[in-house]
Amino acid sequence: MSAPEESKREVIEAAKRSSMDLVGFASVDRFHGVHYRMRPEAHLDGAATVVSIGMRCPWAMVENAGRTAAESYMSLDTYENFAMRNMVLLAAMDVTRKLEDLGFLAIPMTRTTYRVQPYKDIDEPWTTDFRNDVAAVAAGLGELGLHGVVITPQYGTRQMFTSVVTDAPLEPDPMYDGPALCDRCMKCVEACWMKALSPAETAQVEVGDRTFDVAKKDVWRCKWSSQFMLNADAGPKLYGQDVTVDPPEGEITEADVQEAVRTKGEKGGMQTWYTYAVRECERVCVPPHLRGVDPVKRNAEGPA
Repeated sequence: MSAPEESKREVIEAAKRSSMDLVGFASVDRFHGVHYRMRPEAHLDGAATVVSIGMRCPWAMVENAGRTAAESYMSLDTYENFAMRNMVLLAAMDVTRKLEDLGFLAIPMTRTTYRVQPYKDIDEPWTTDFRNDVAAVAAGLGELGLHGVVITPQYGTRQMFTSVVTDAPLEPDPMYDGPALCDRCMKCVEACWMKALSPAETAQVEVGDRTFDVAKKDVWRCKWSSQFMLNADAGPKLYGQDVTVDPPEGEITEADVQEAVRTKGEKGGMQTWYTYAVRECERVCVPPHLRGVDPVKRNAEGPA
């Protein structure tokens, strides 16, 4: 085994020891379609490889949340937003330290931190400083669905990703080229509580030599529920917080959100701090080959 092959094997083992279910490697030239400030080399001079790591969500936890007699999203909220998020970040740190032990520079990327407003020459709001979704696709772990979320053949949308940028010259994995994981069934568009996904307009996301058409998203409208939990039916109601503040028609501004959050707090009291909004657009997304099958049993036995 060559030195680069051995290094790659050790990185995979480090990620697996840290409870990651998915590991892939992408070359930096596959990120040409994202803003230059979000590319690997914007974080590390001489960047050569991005390691994408992912942890699956317990299938039943996602599937049953809010749908049983418990009428609760609390497990999904706690494990997704605290346990899983921390485990993924710690795994990225372990991968980074392993790469340093092998003599390379590496920087672990973060999750759920945003520039809320456009920044310098970044025109869009709610941007991260690195595209973990693009990294997962570039590393061959899946495809972008119509909703713009990564779909993997093993778990659909039900996993969490982060990335490590490194100057290690590791062999990239081939991009996914199996059966389409999104057949444009439109369930995600129909399920969106806020109607934030356009049923007609699309945007293009380039990853490597592929282009994905994703539904044009009104990000502030999405965040109205998913970030600020201003729609009680999307989850807060099952926490005892029955206050919905409807968004205005047309463009939503930060000032609209500030006023809505103030109104929610006045009407809902302390309970407004202890709620959760499910991303129903992701939950209803099941790739064609997983529909009507028991995915846990399938993955335990191995794909047919």
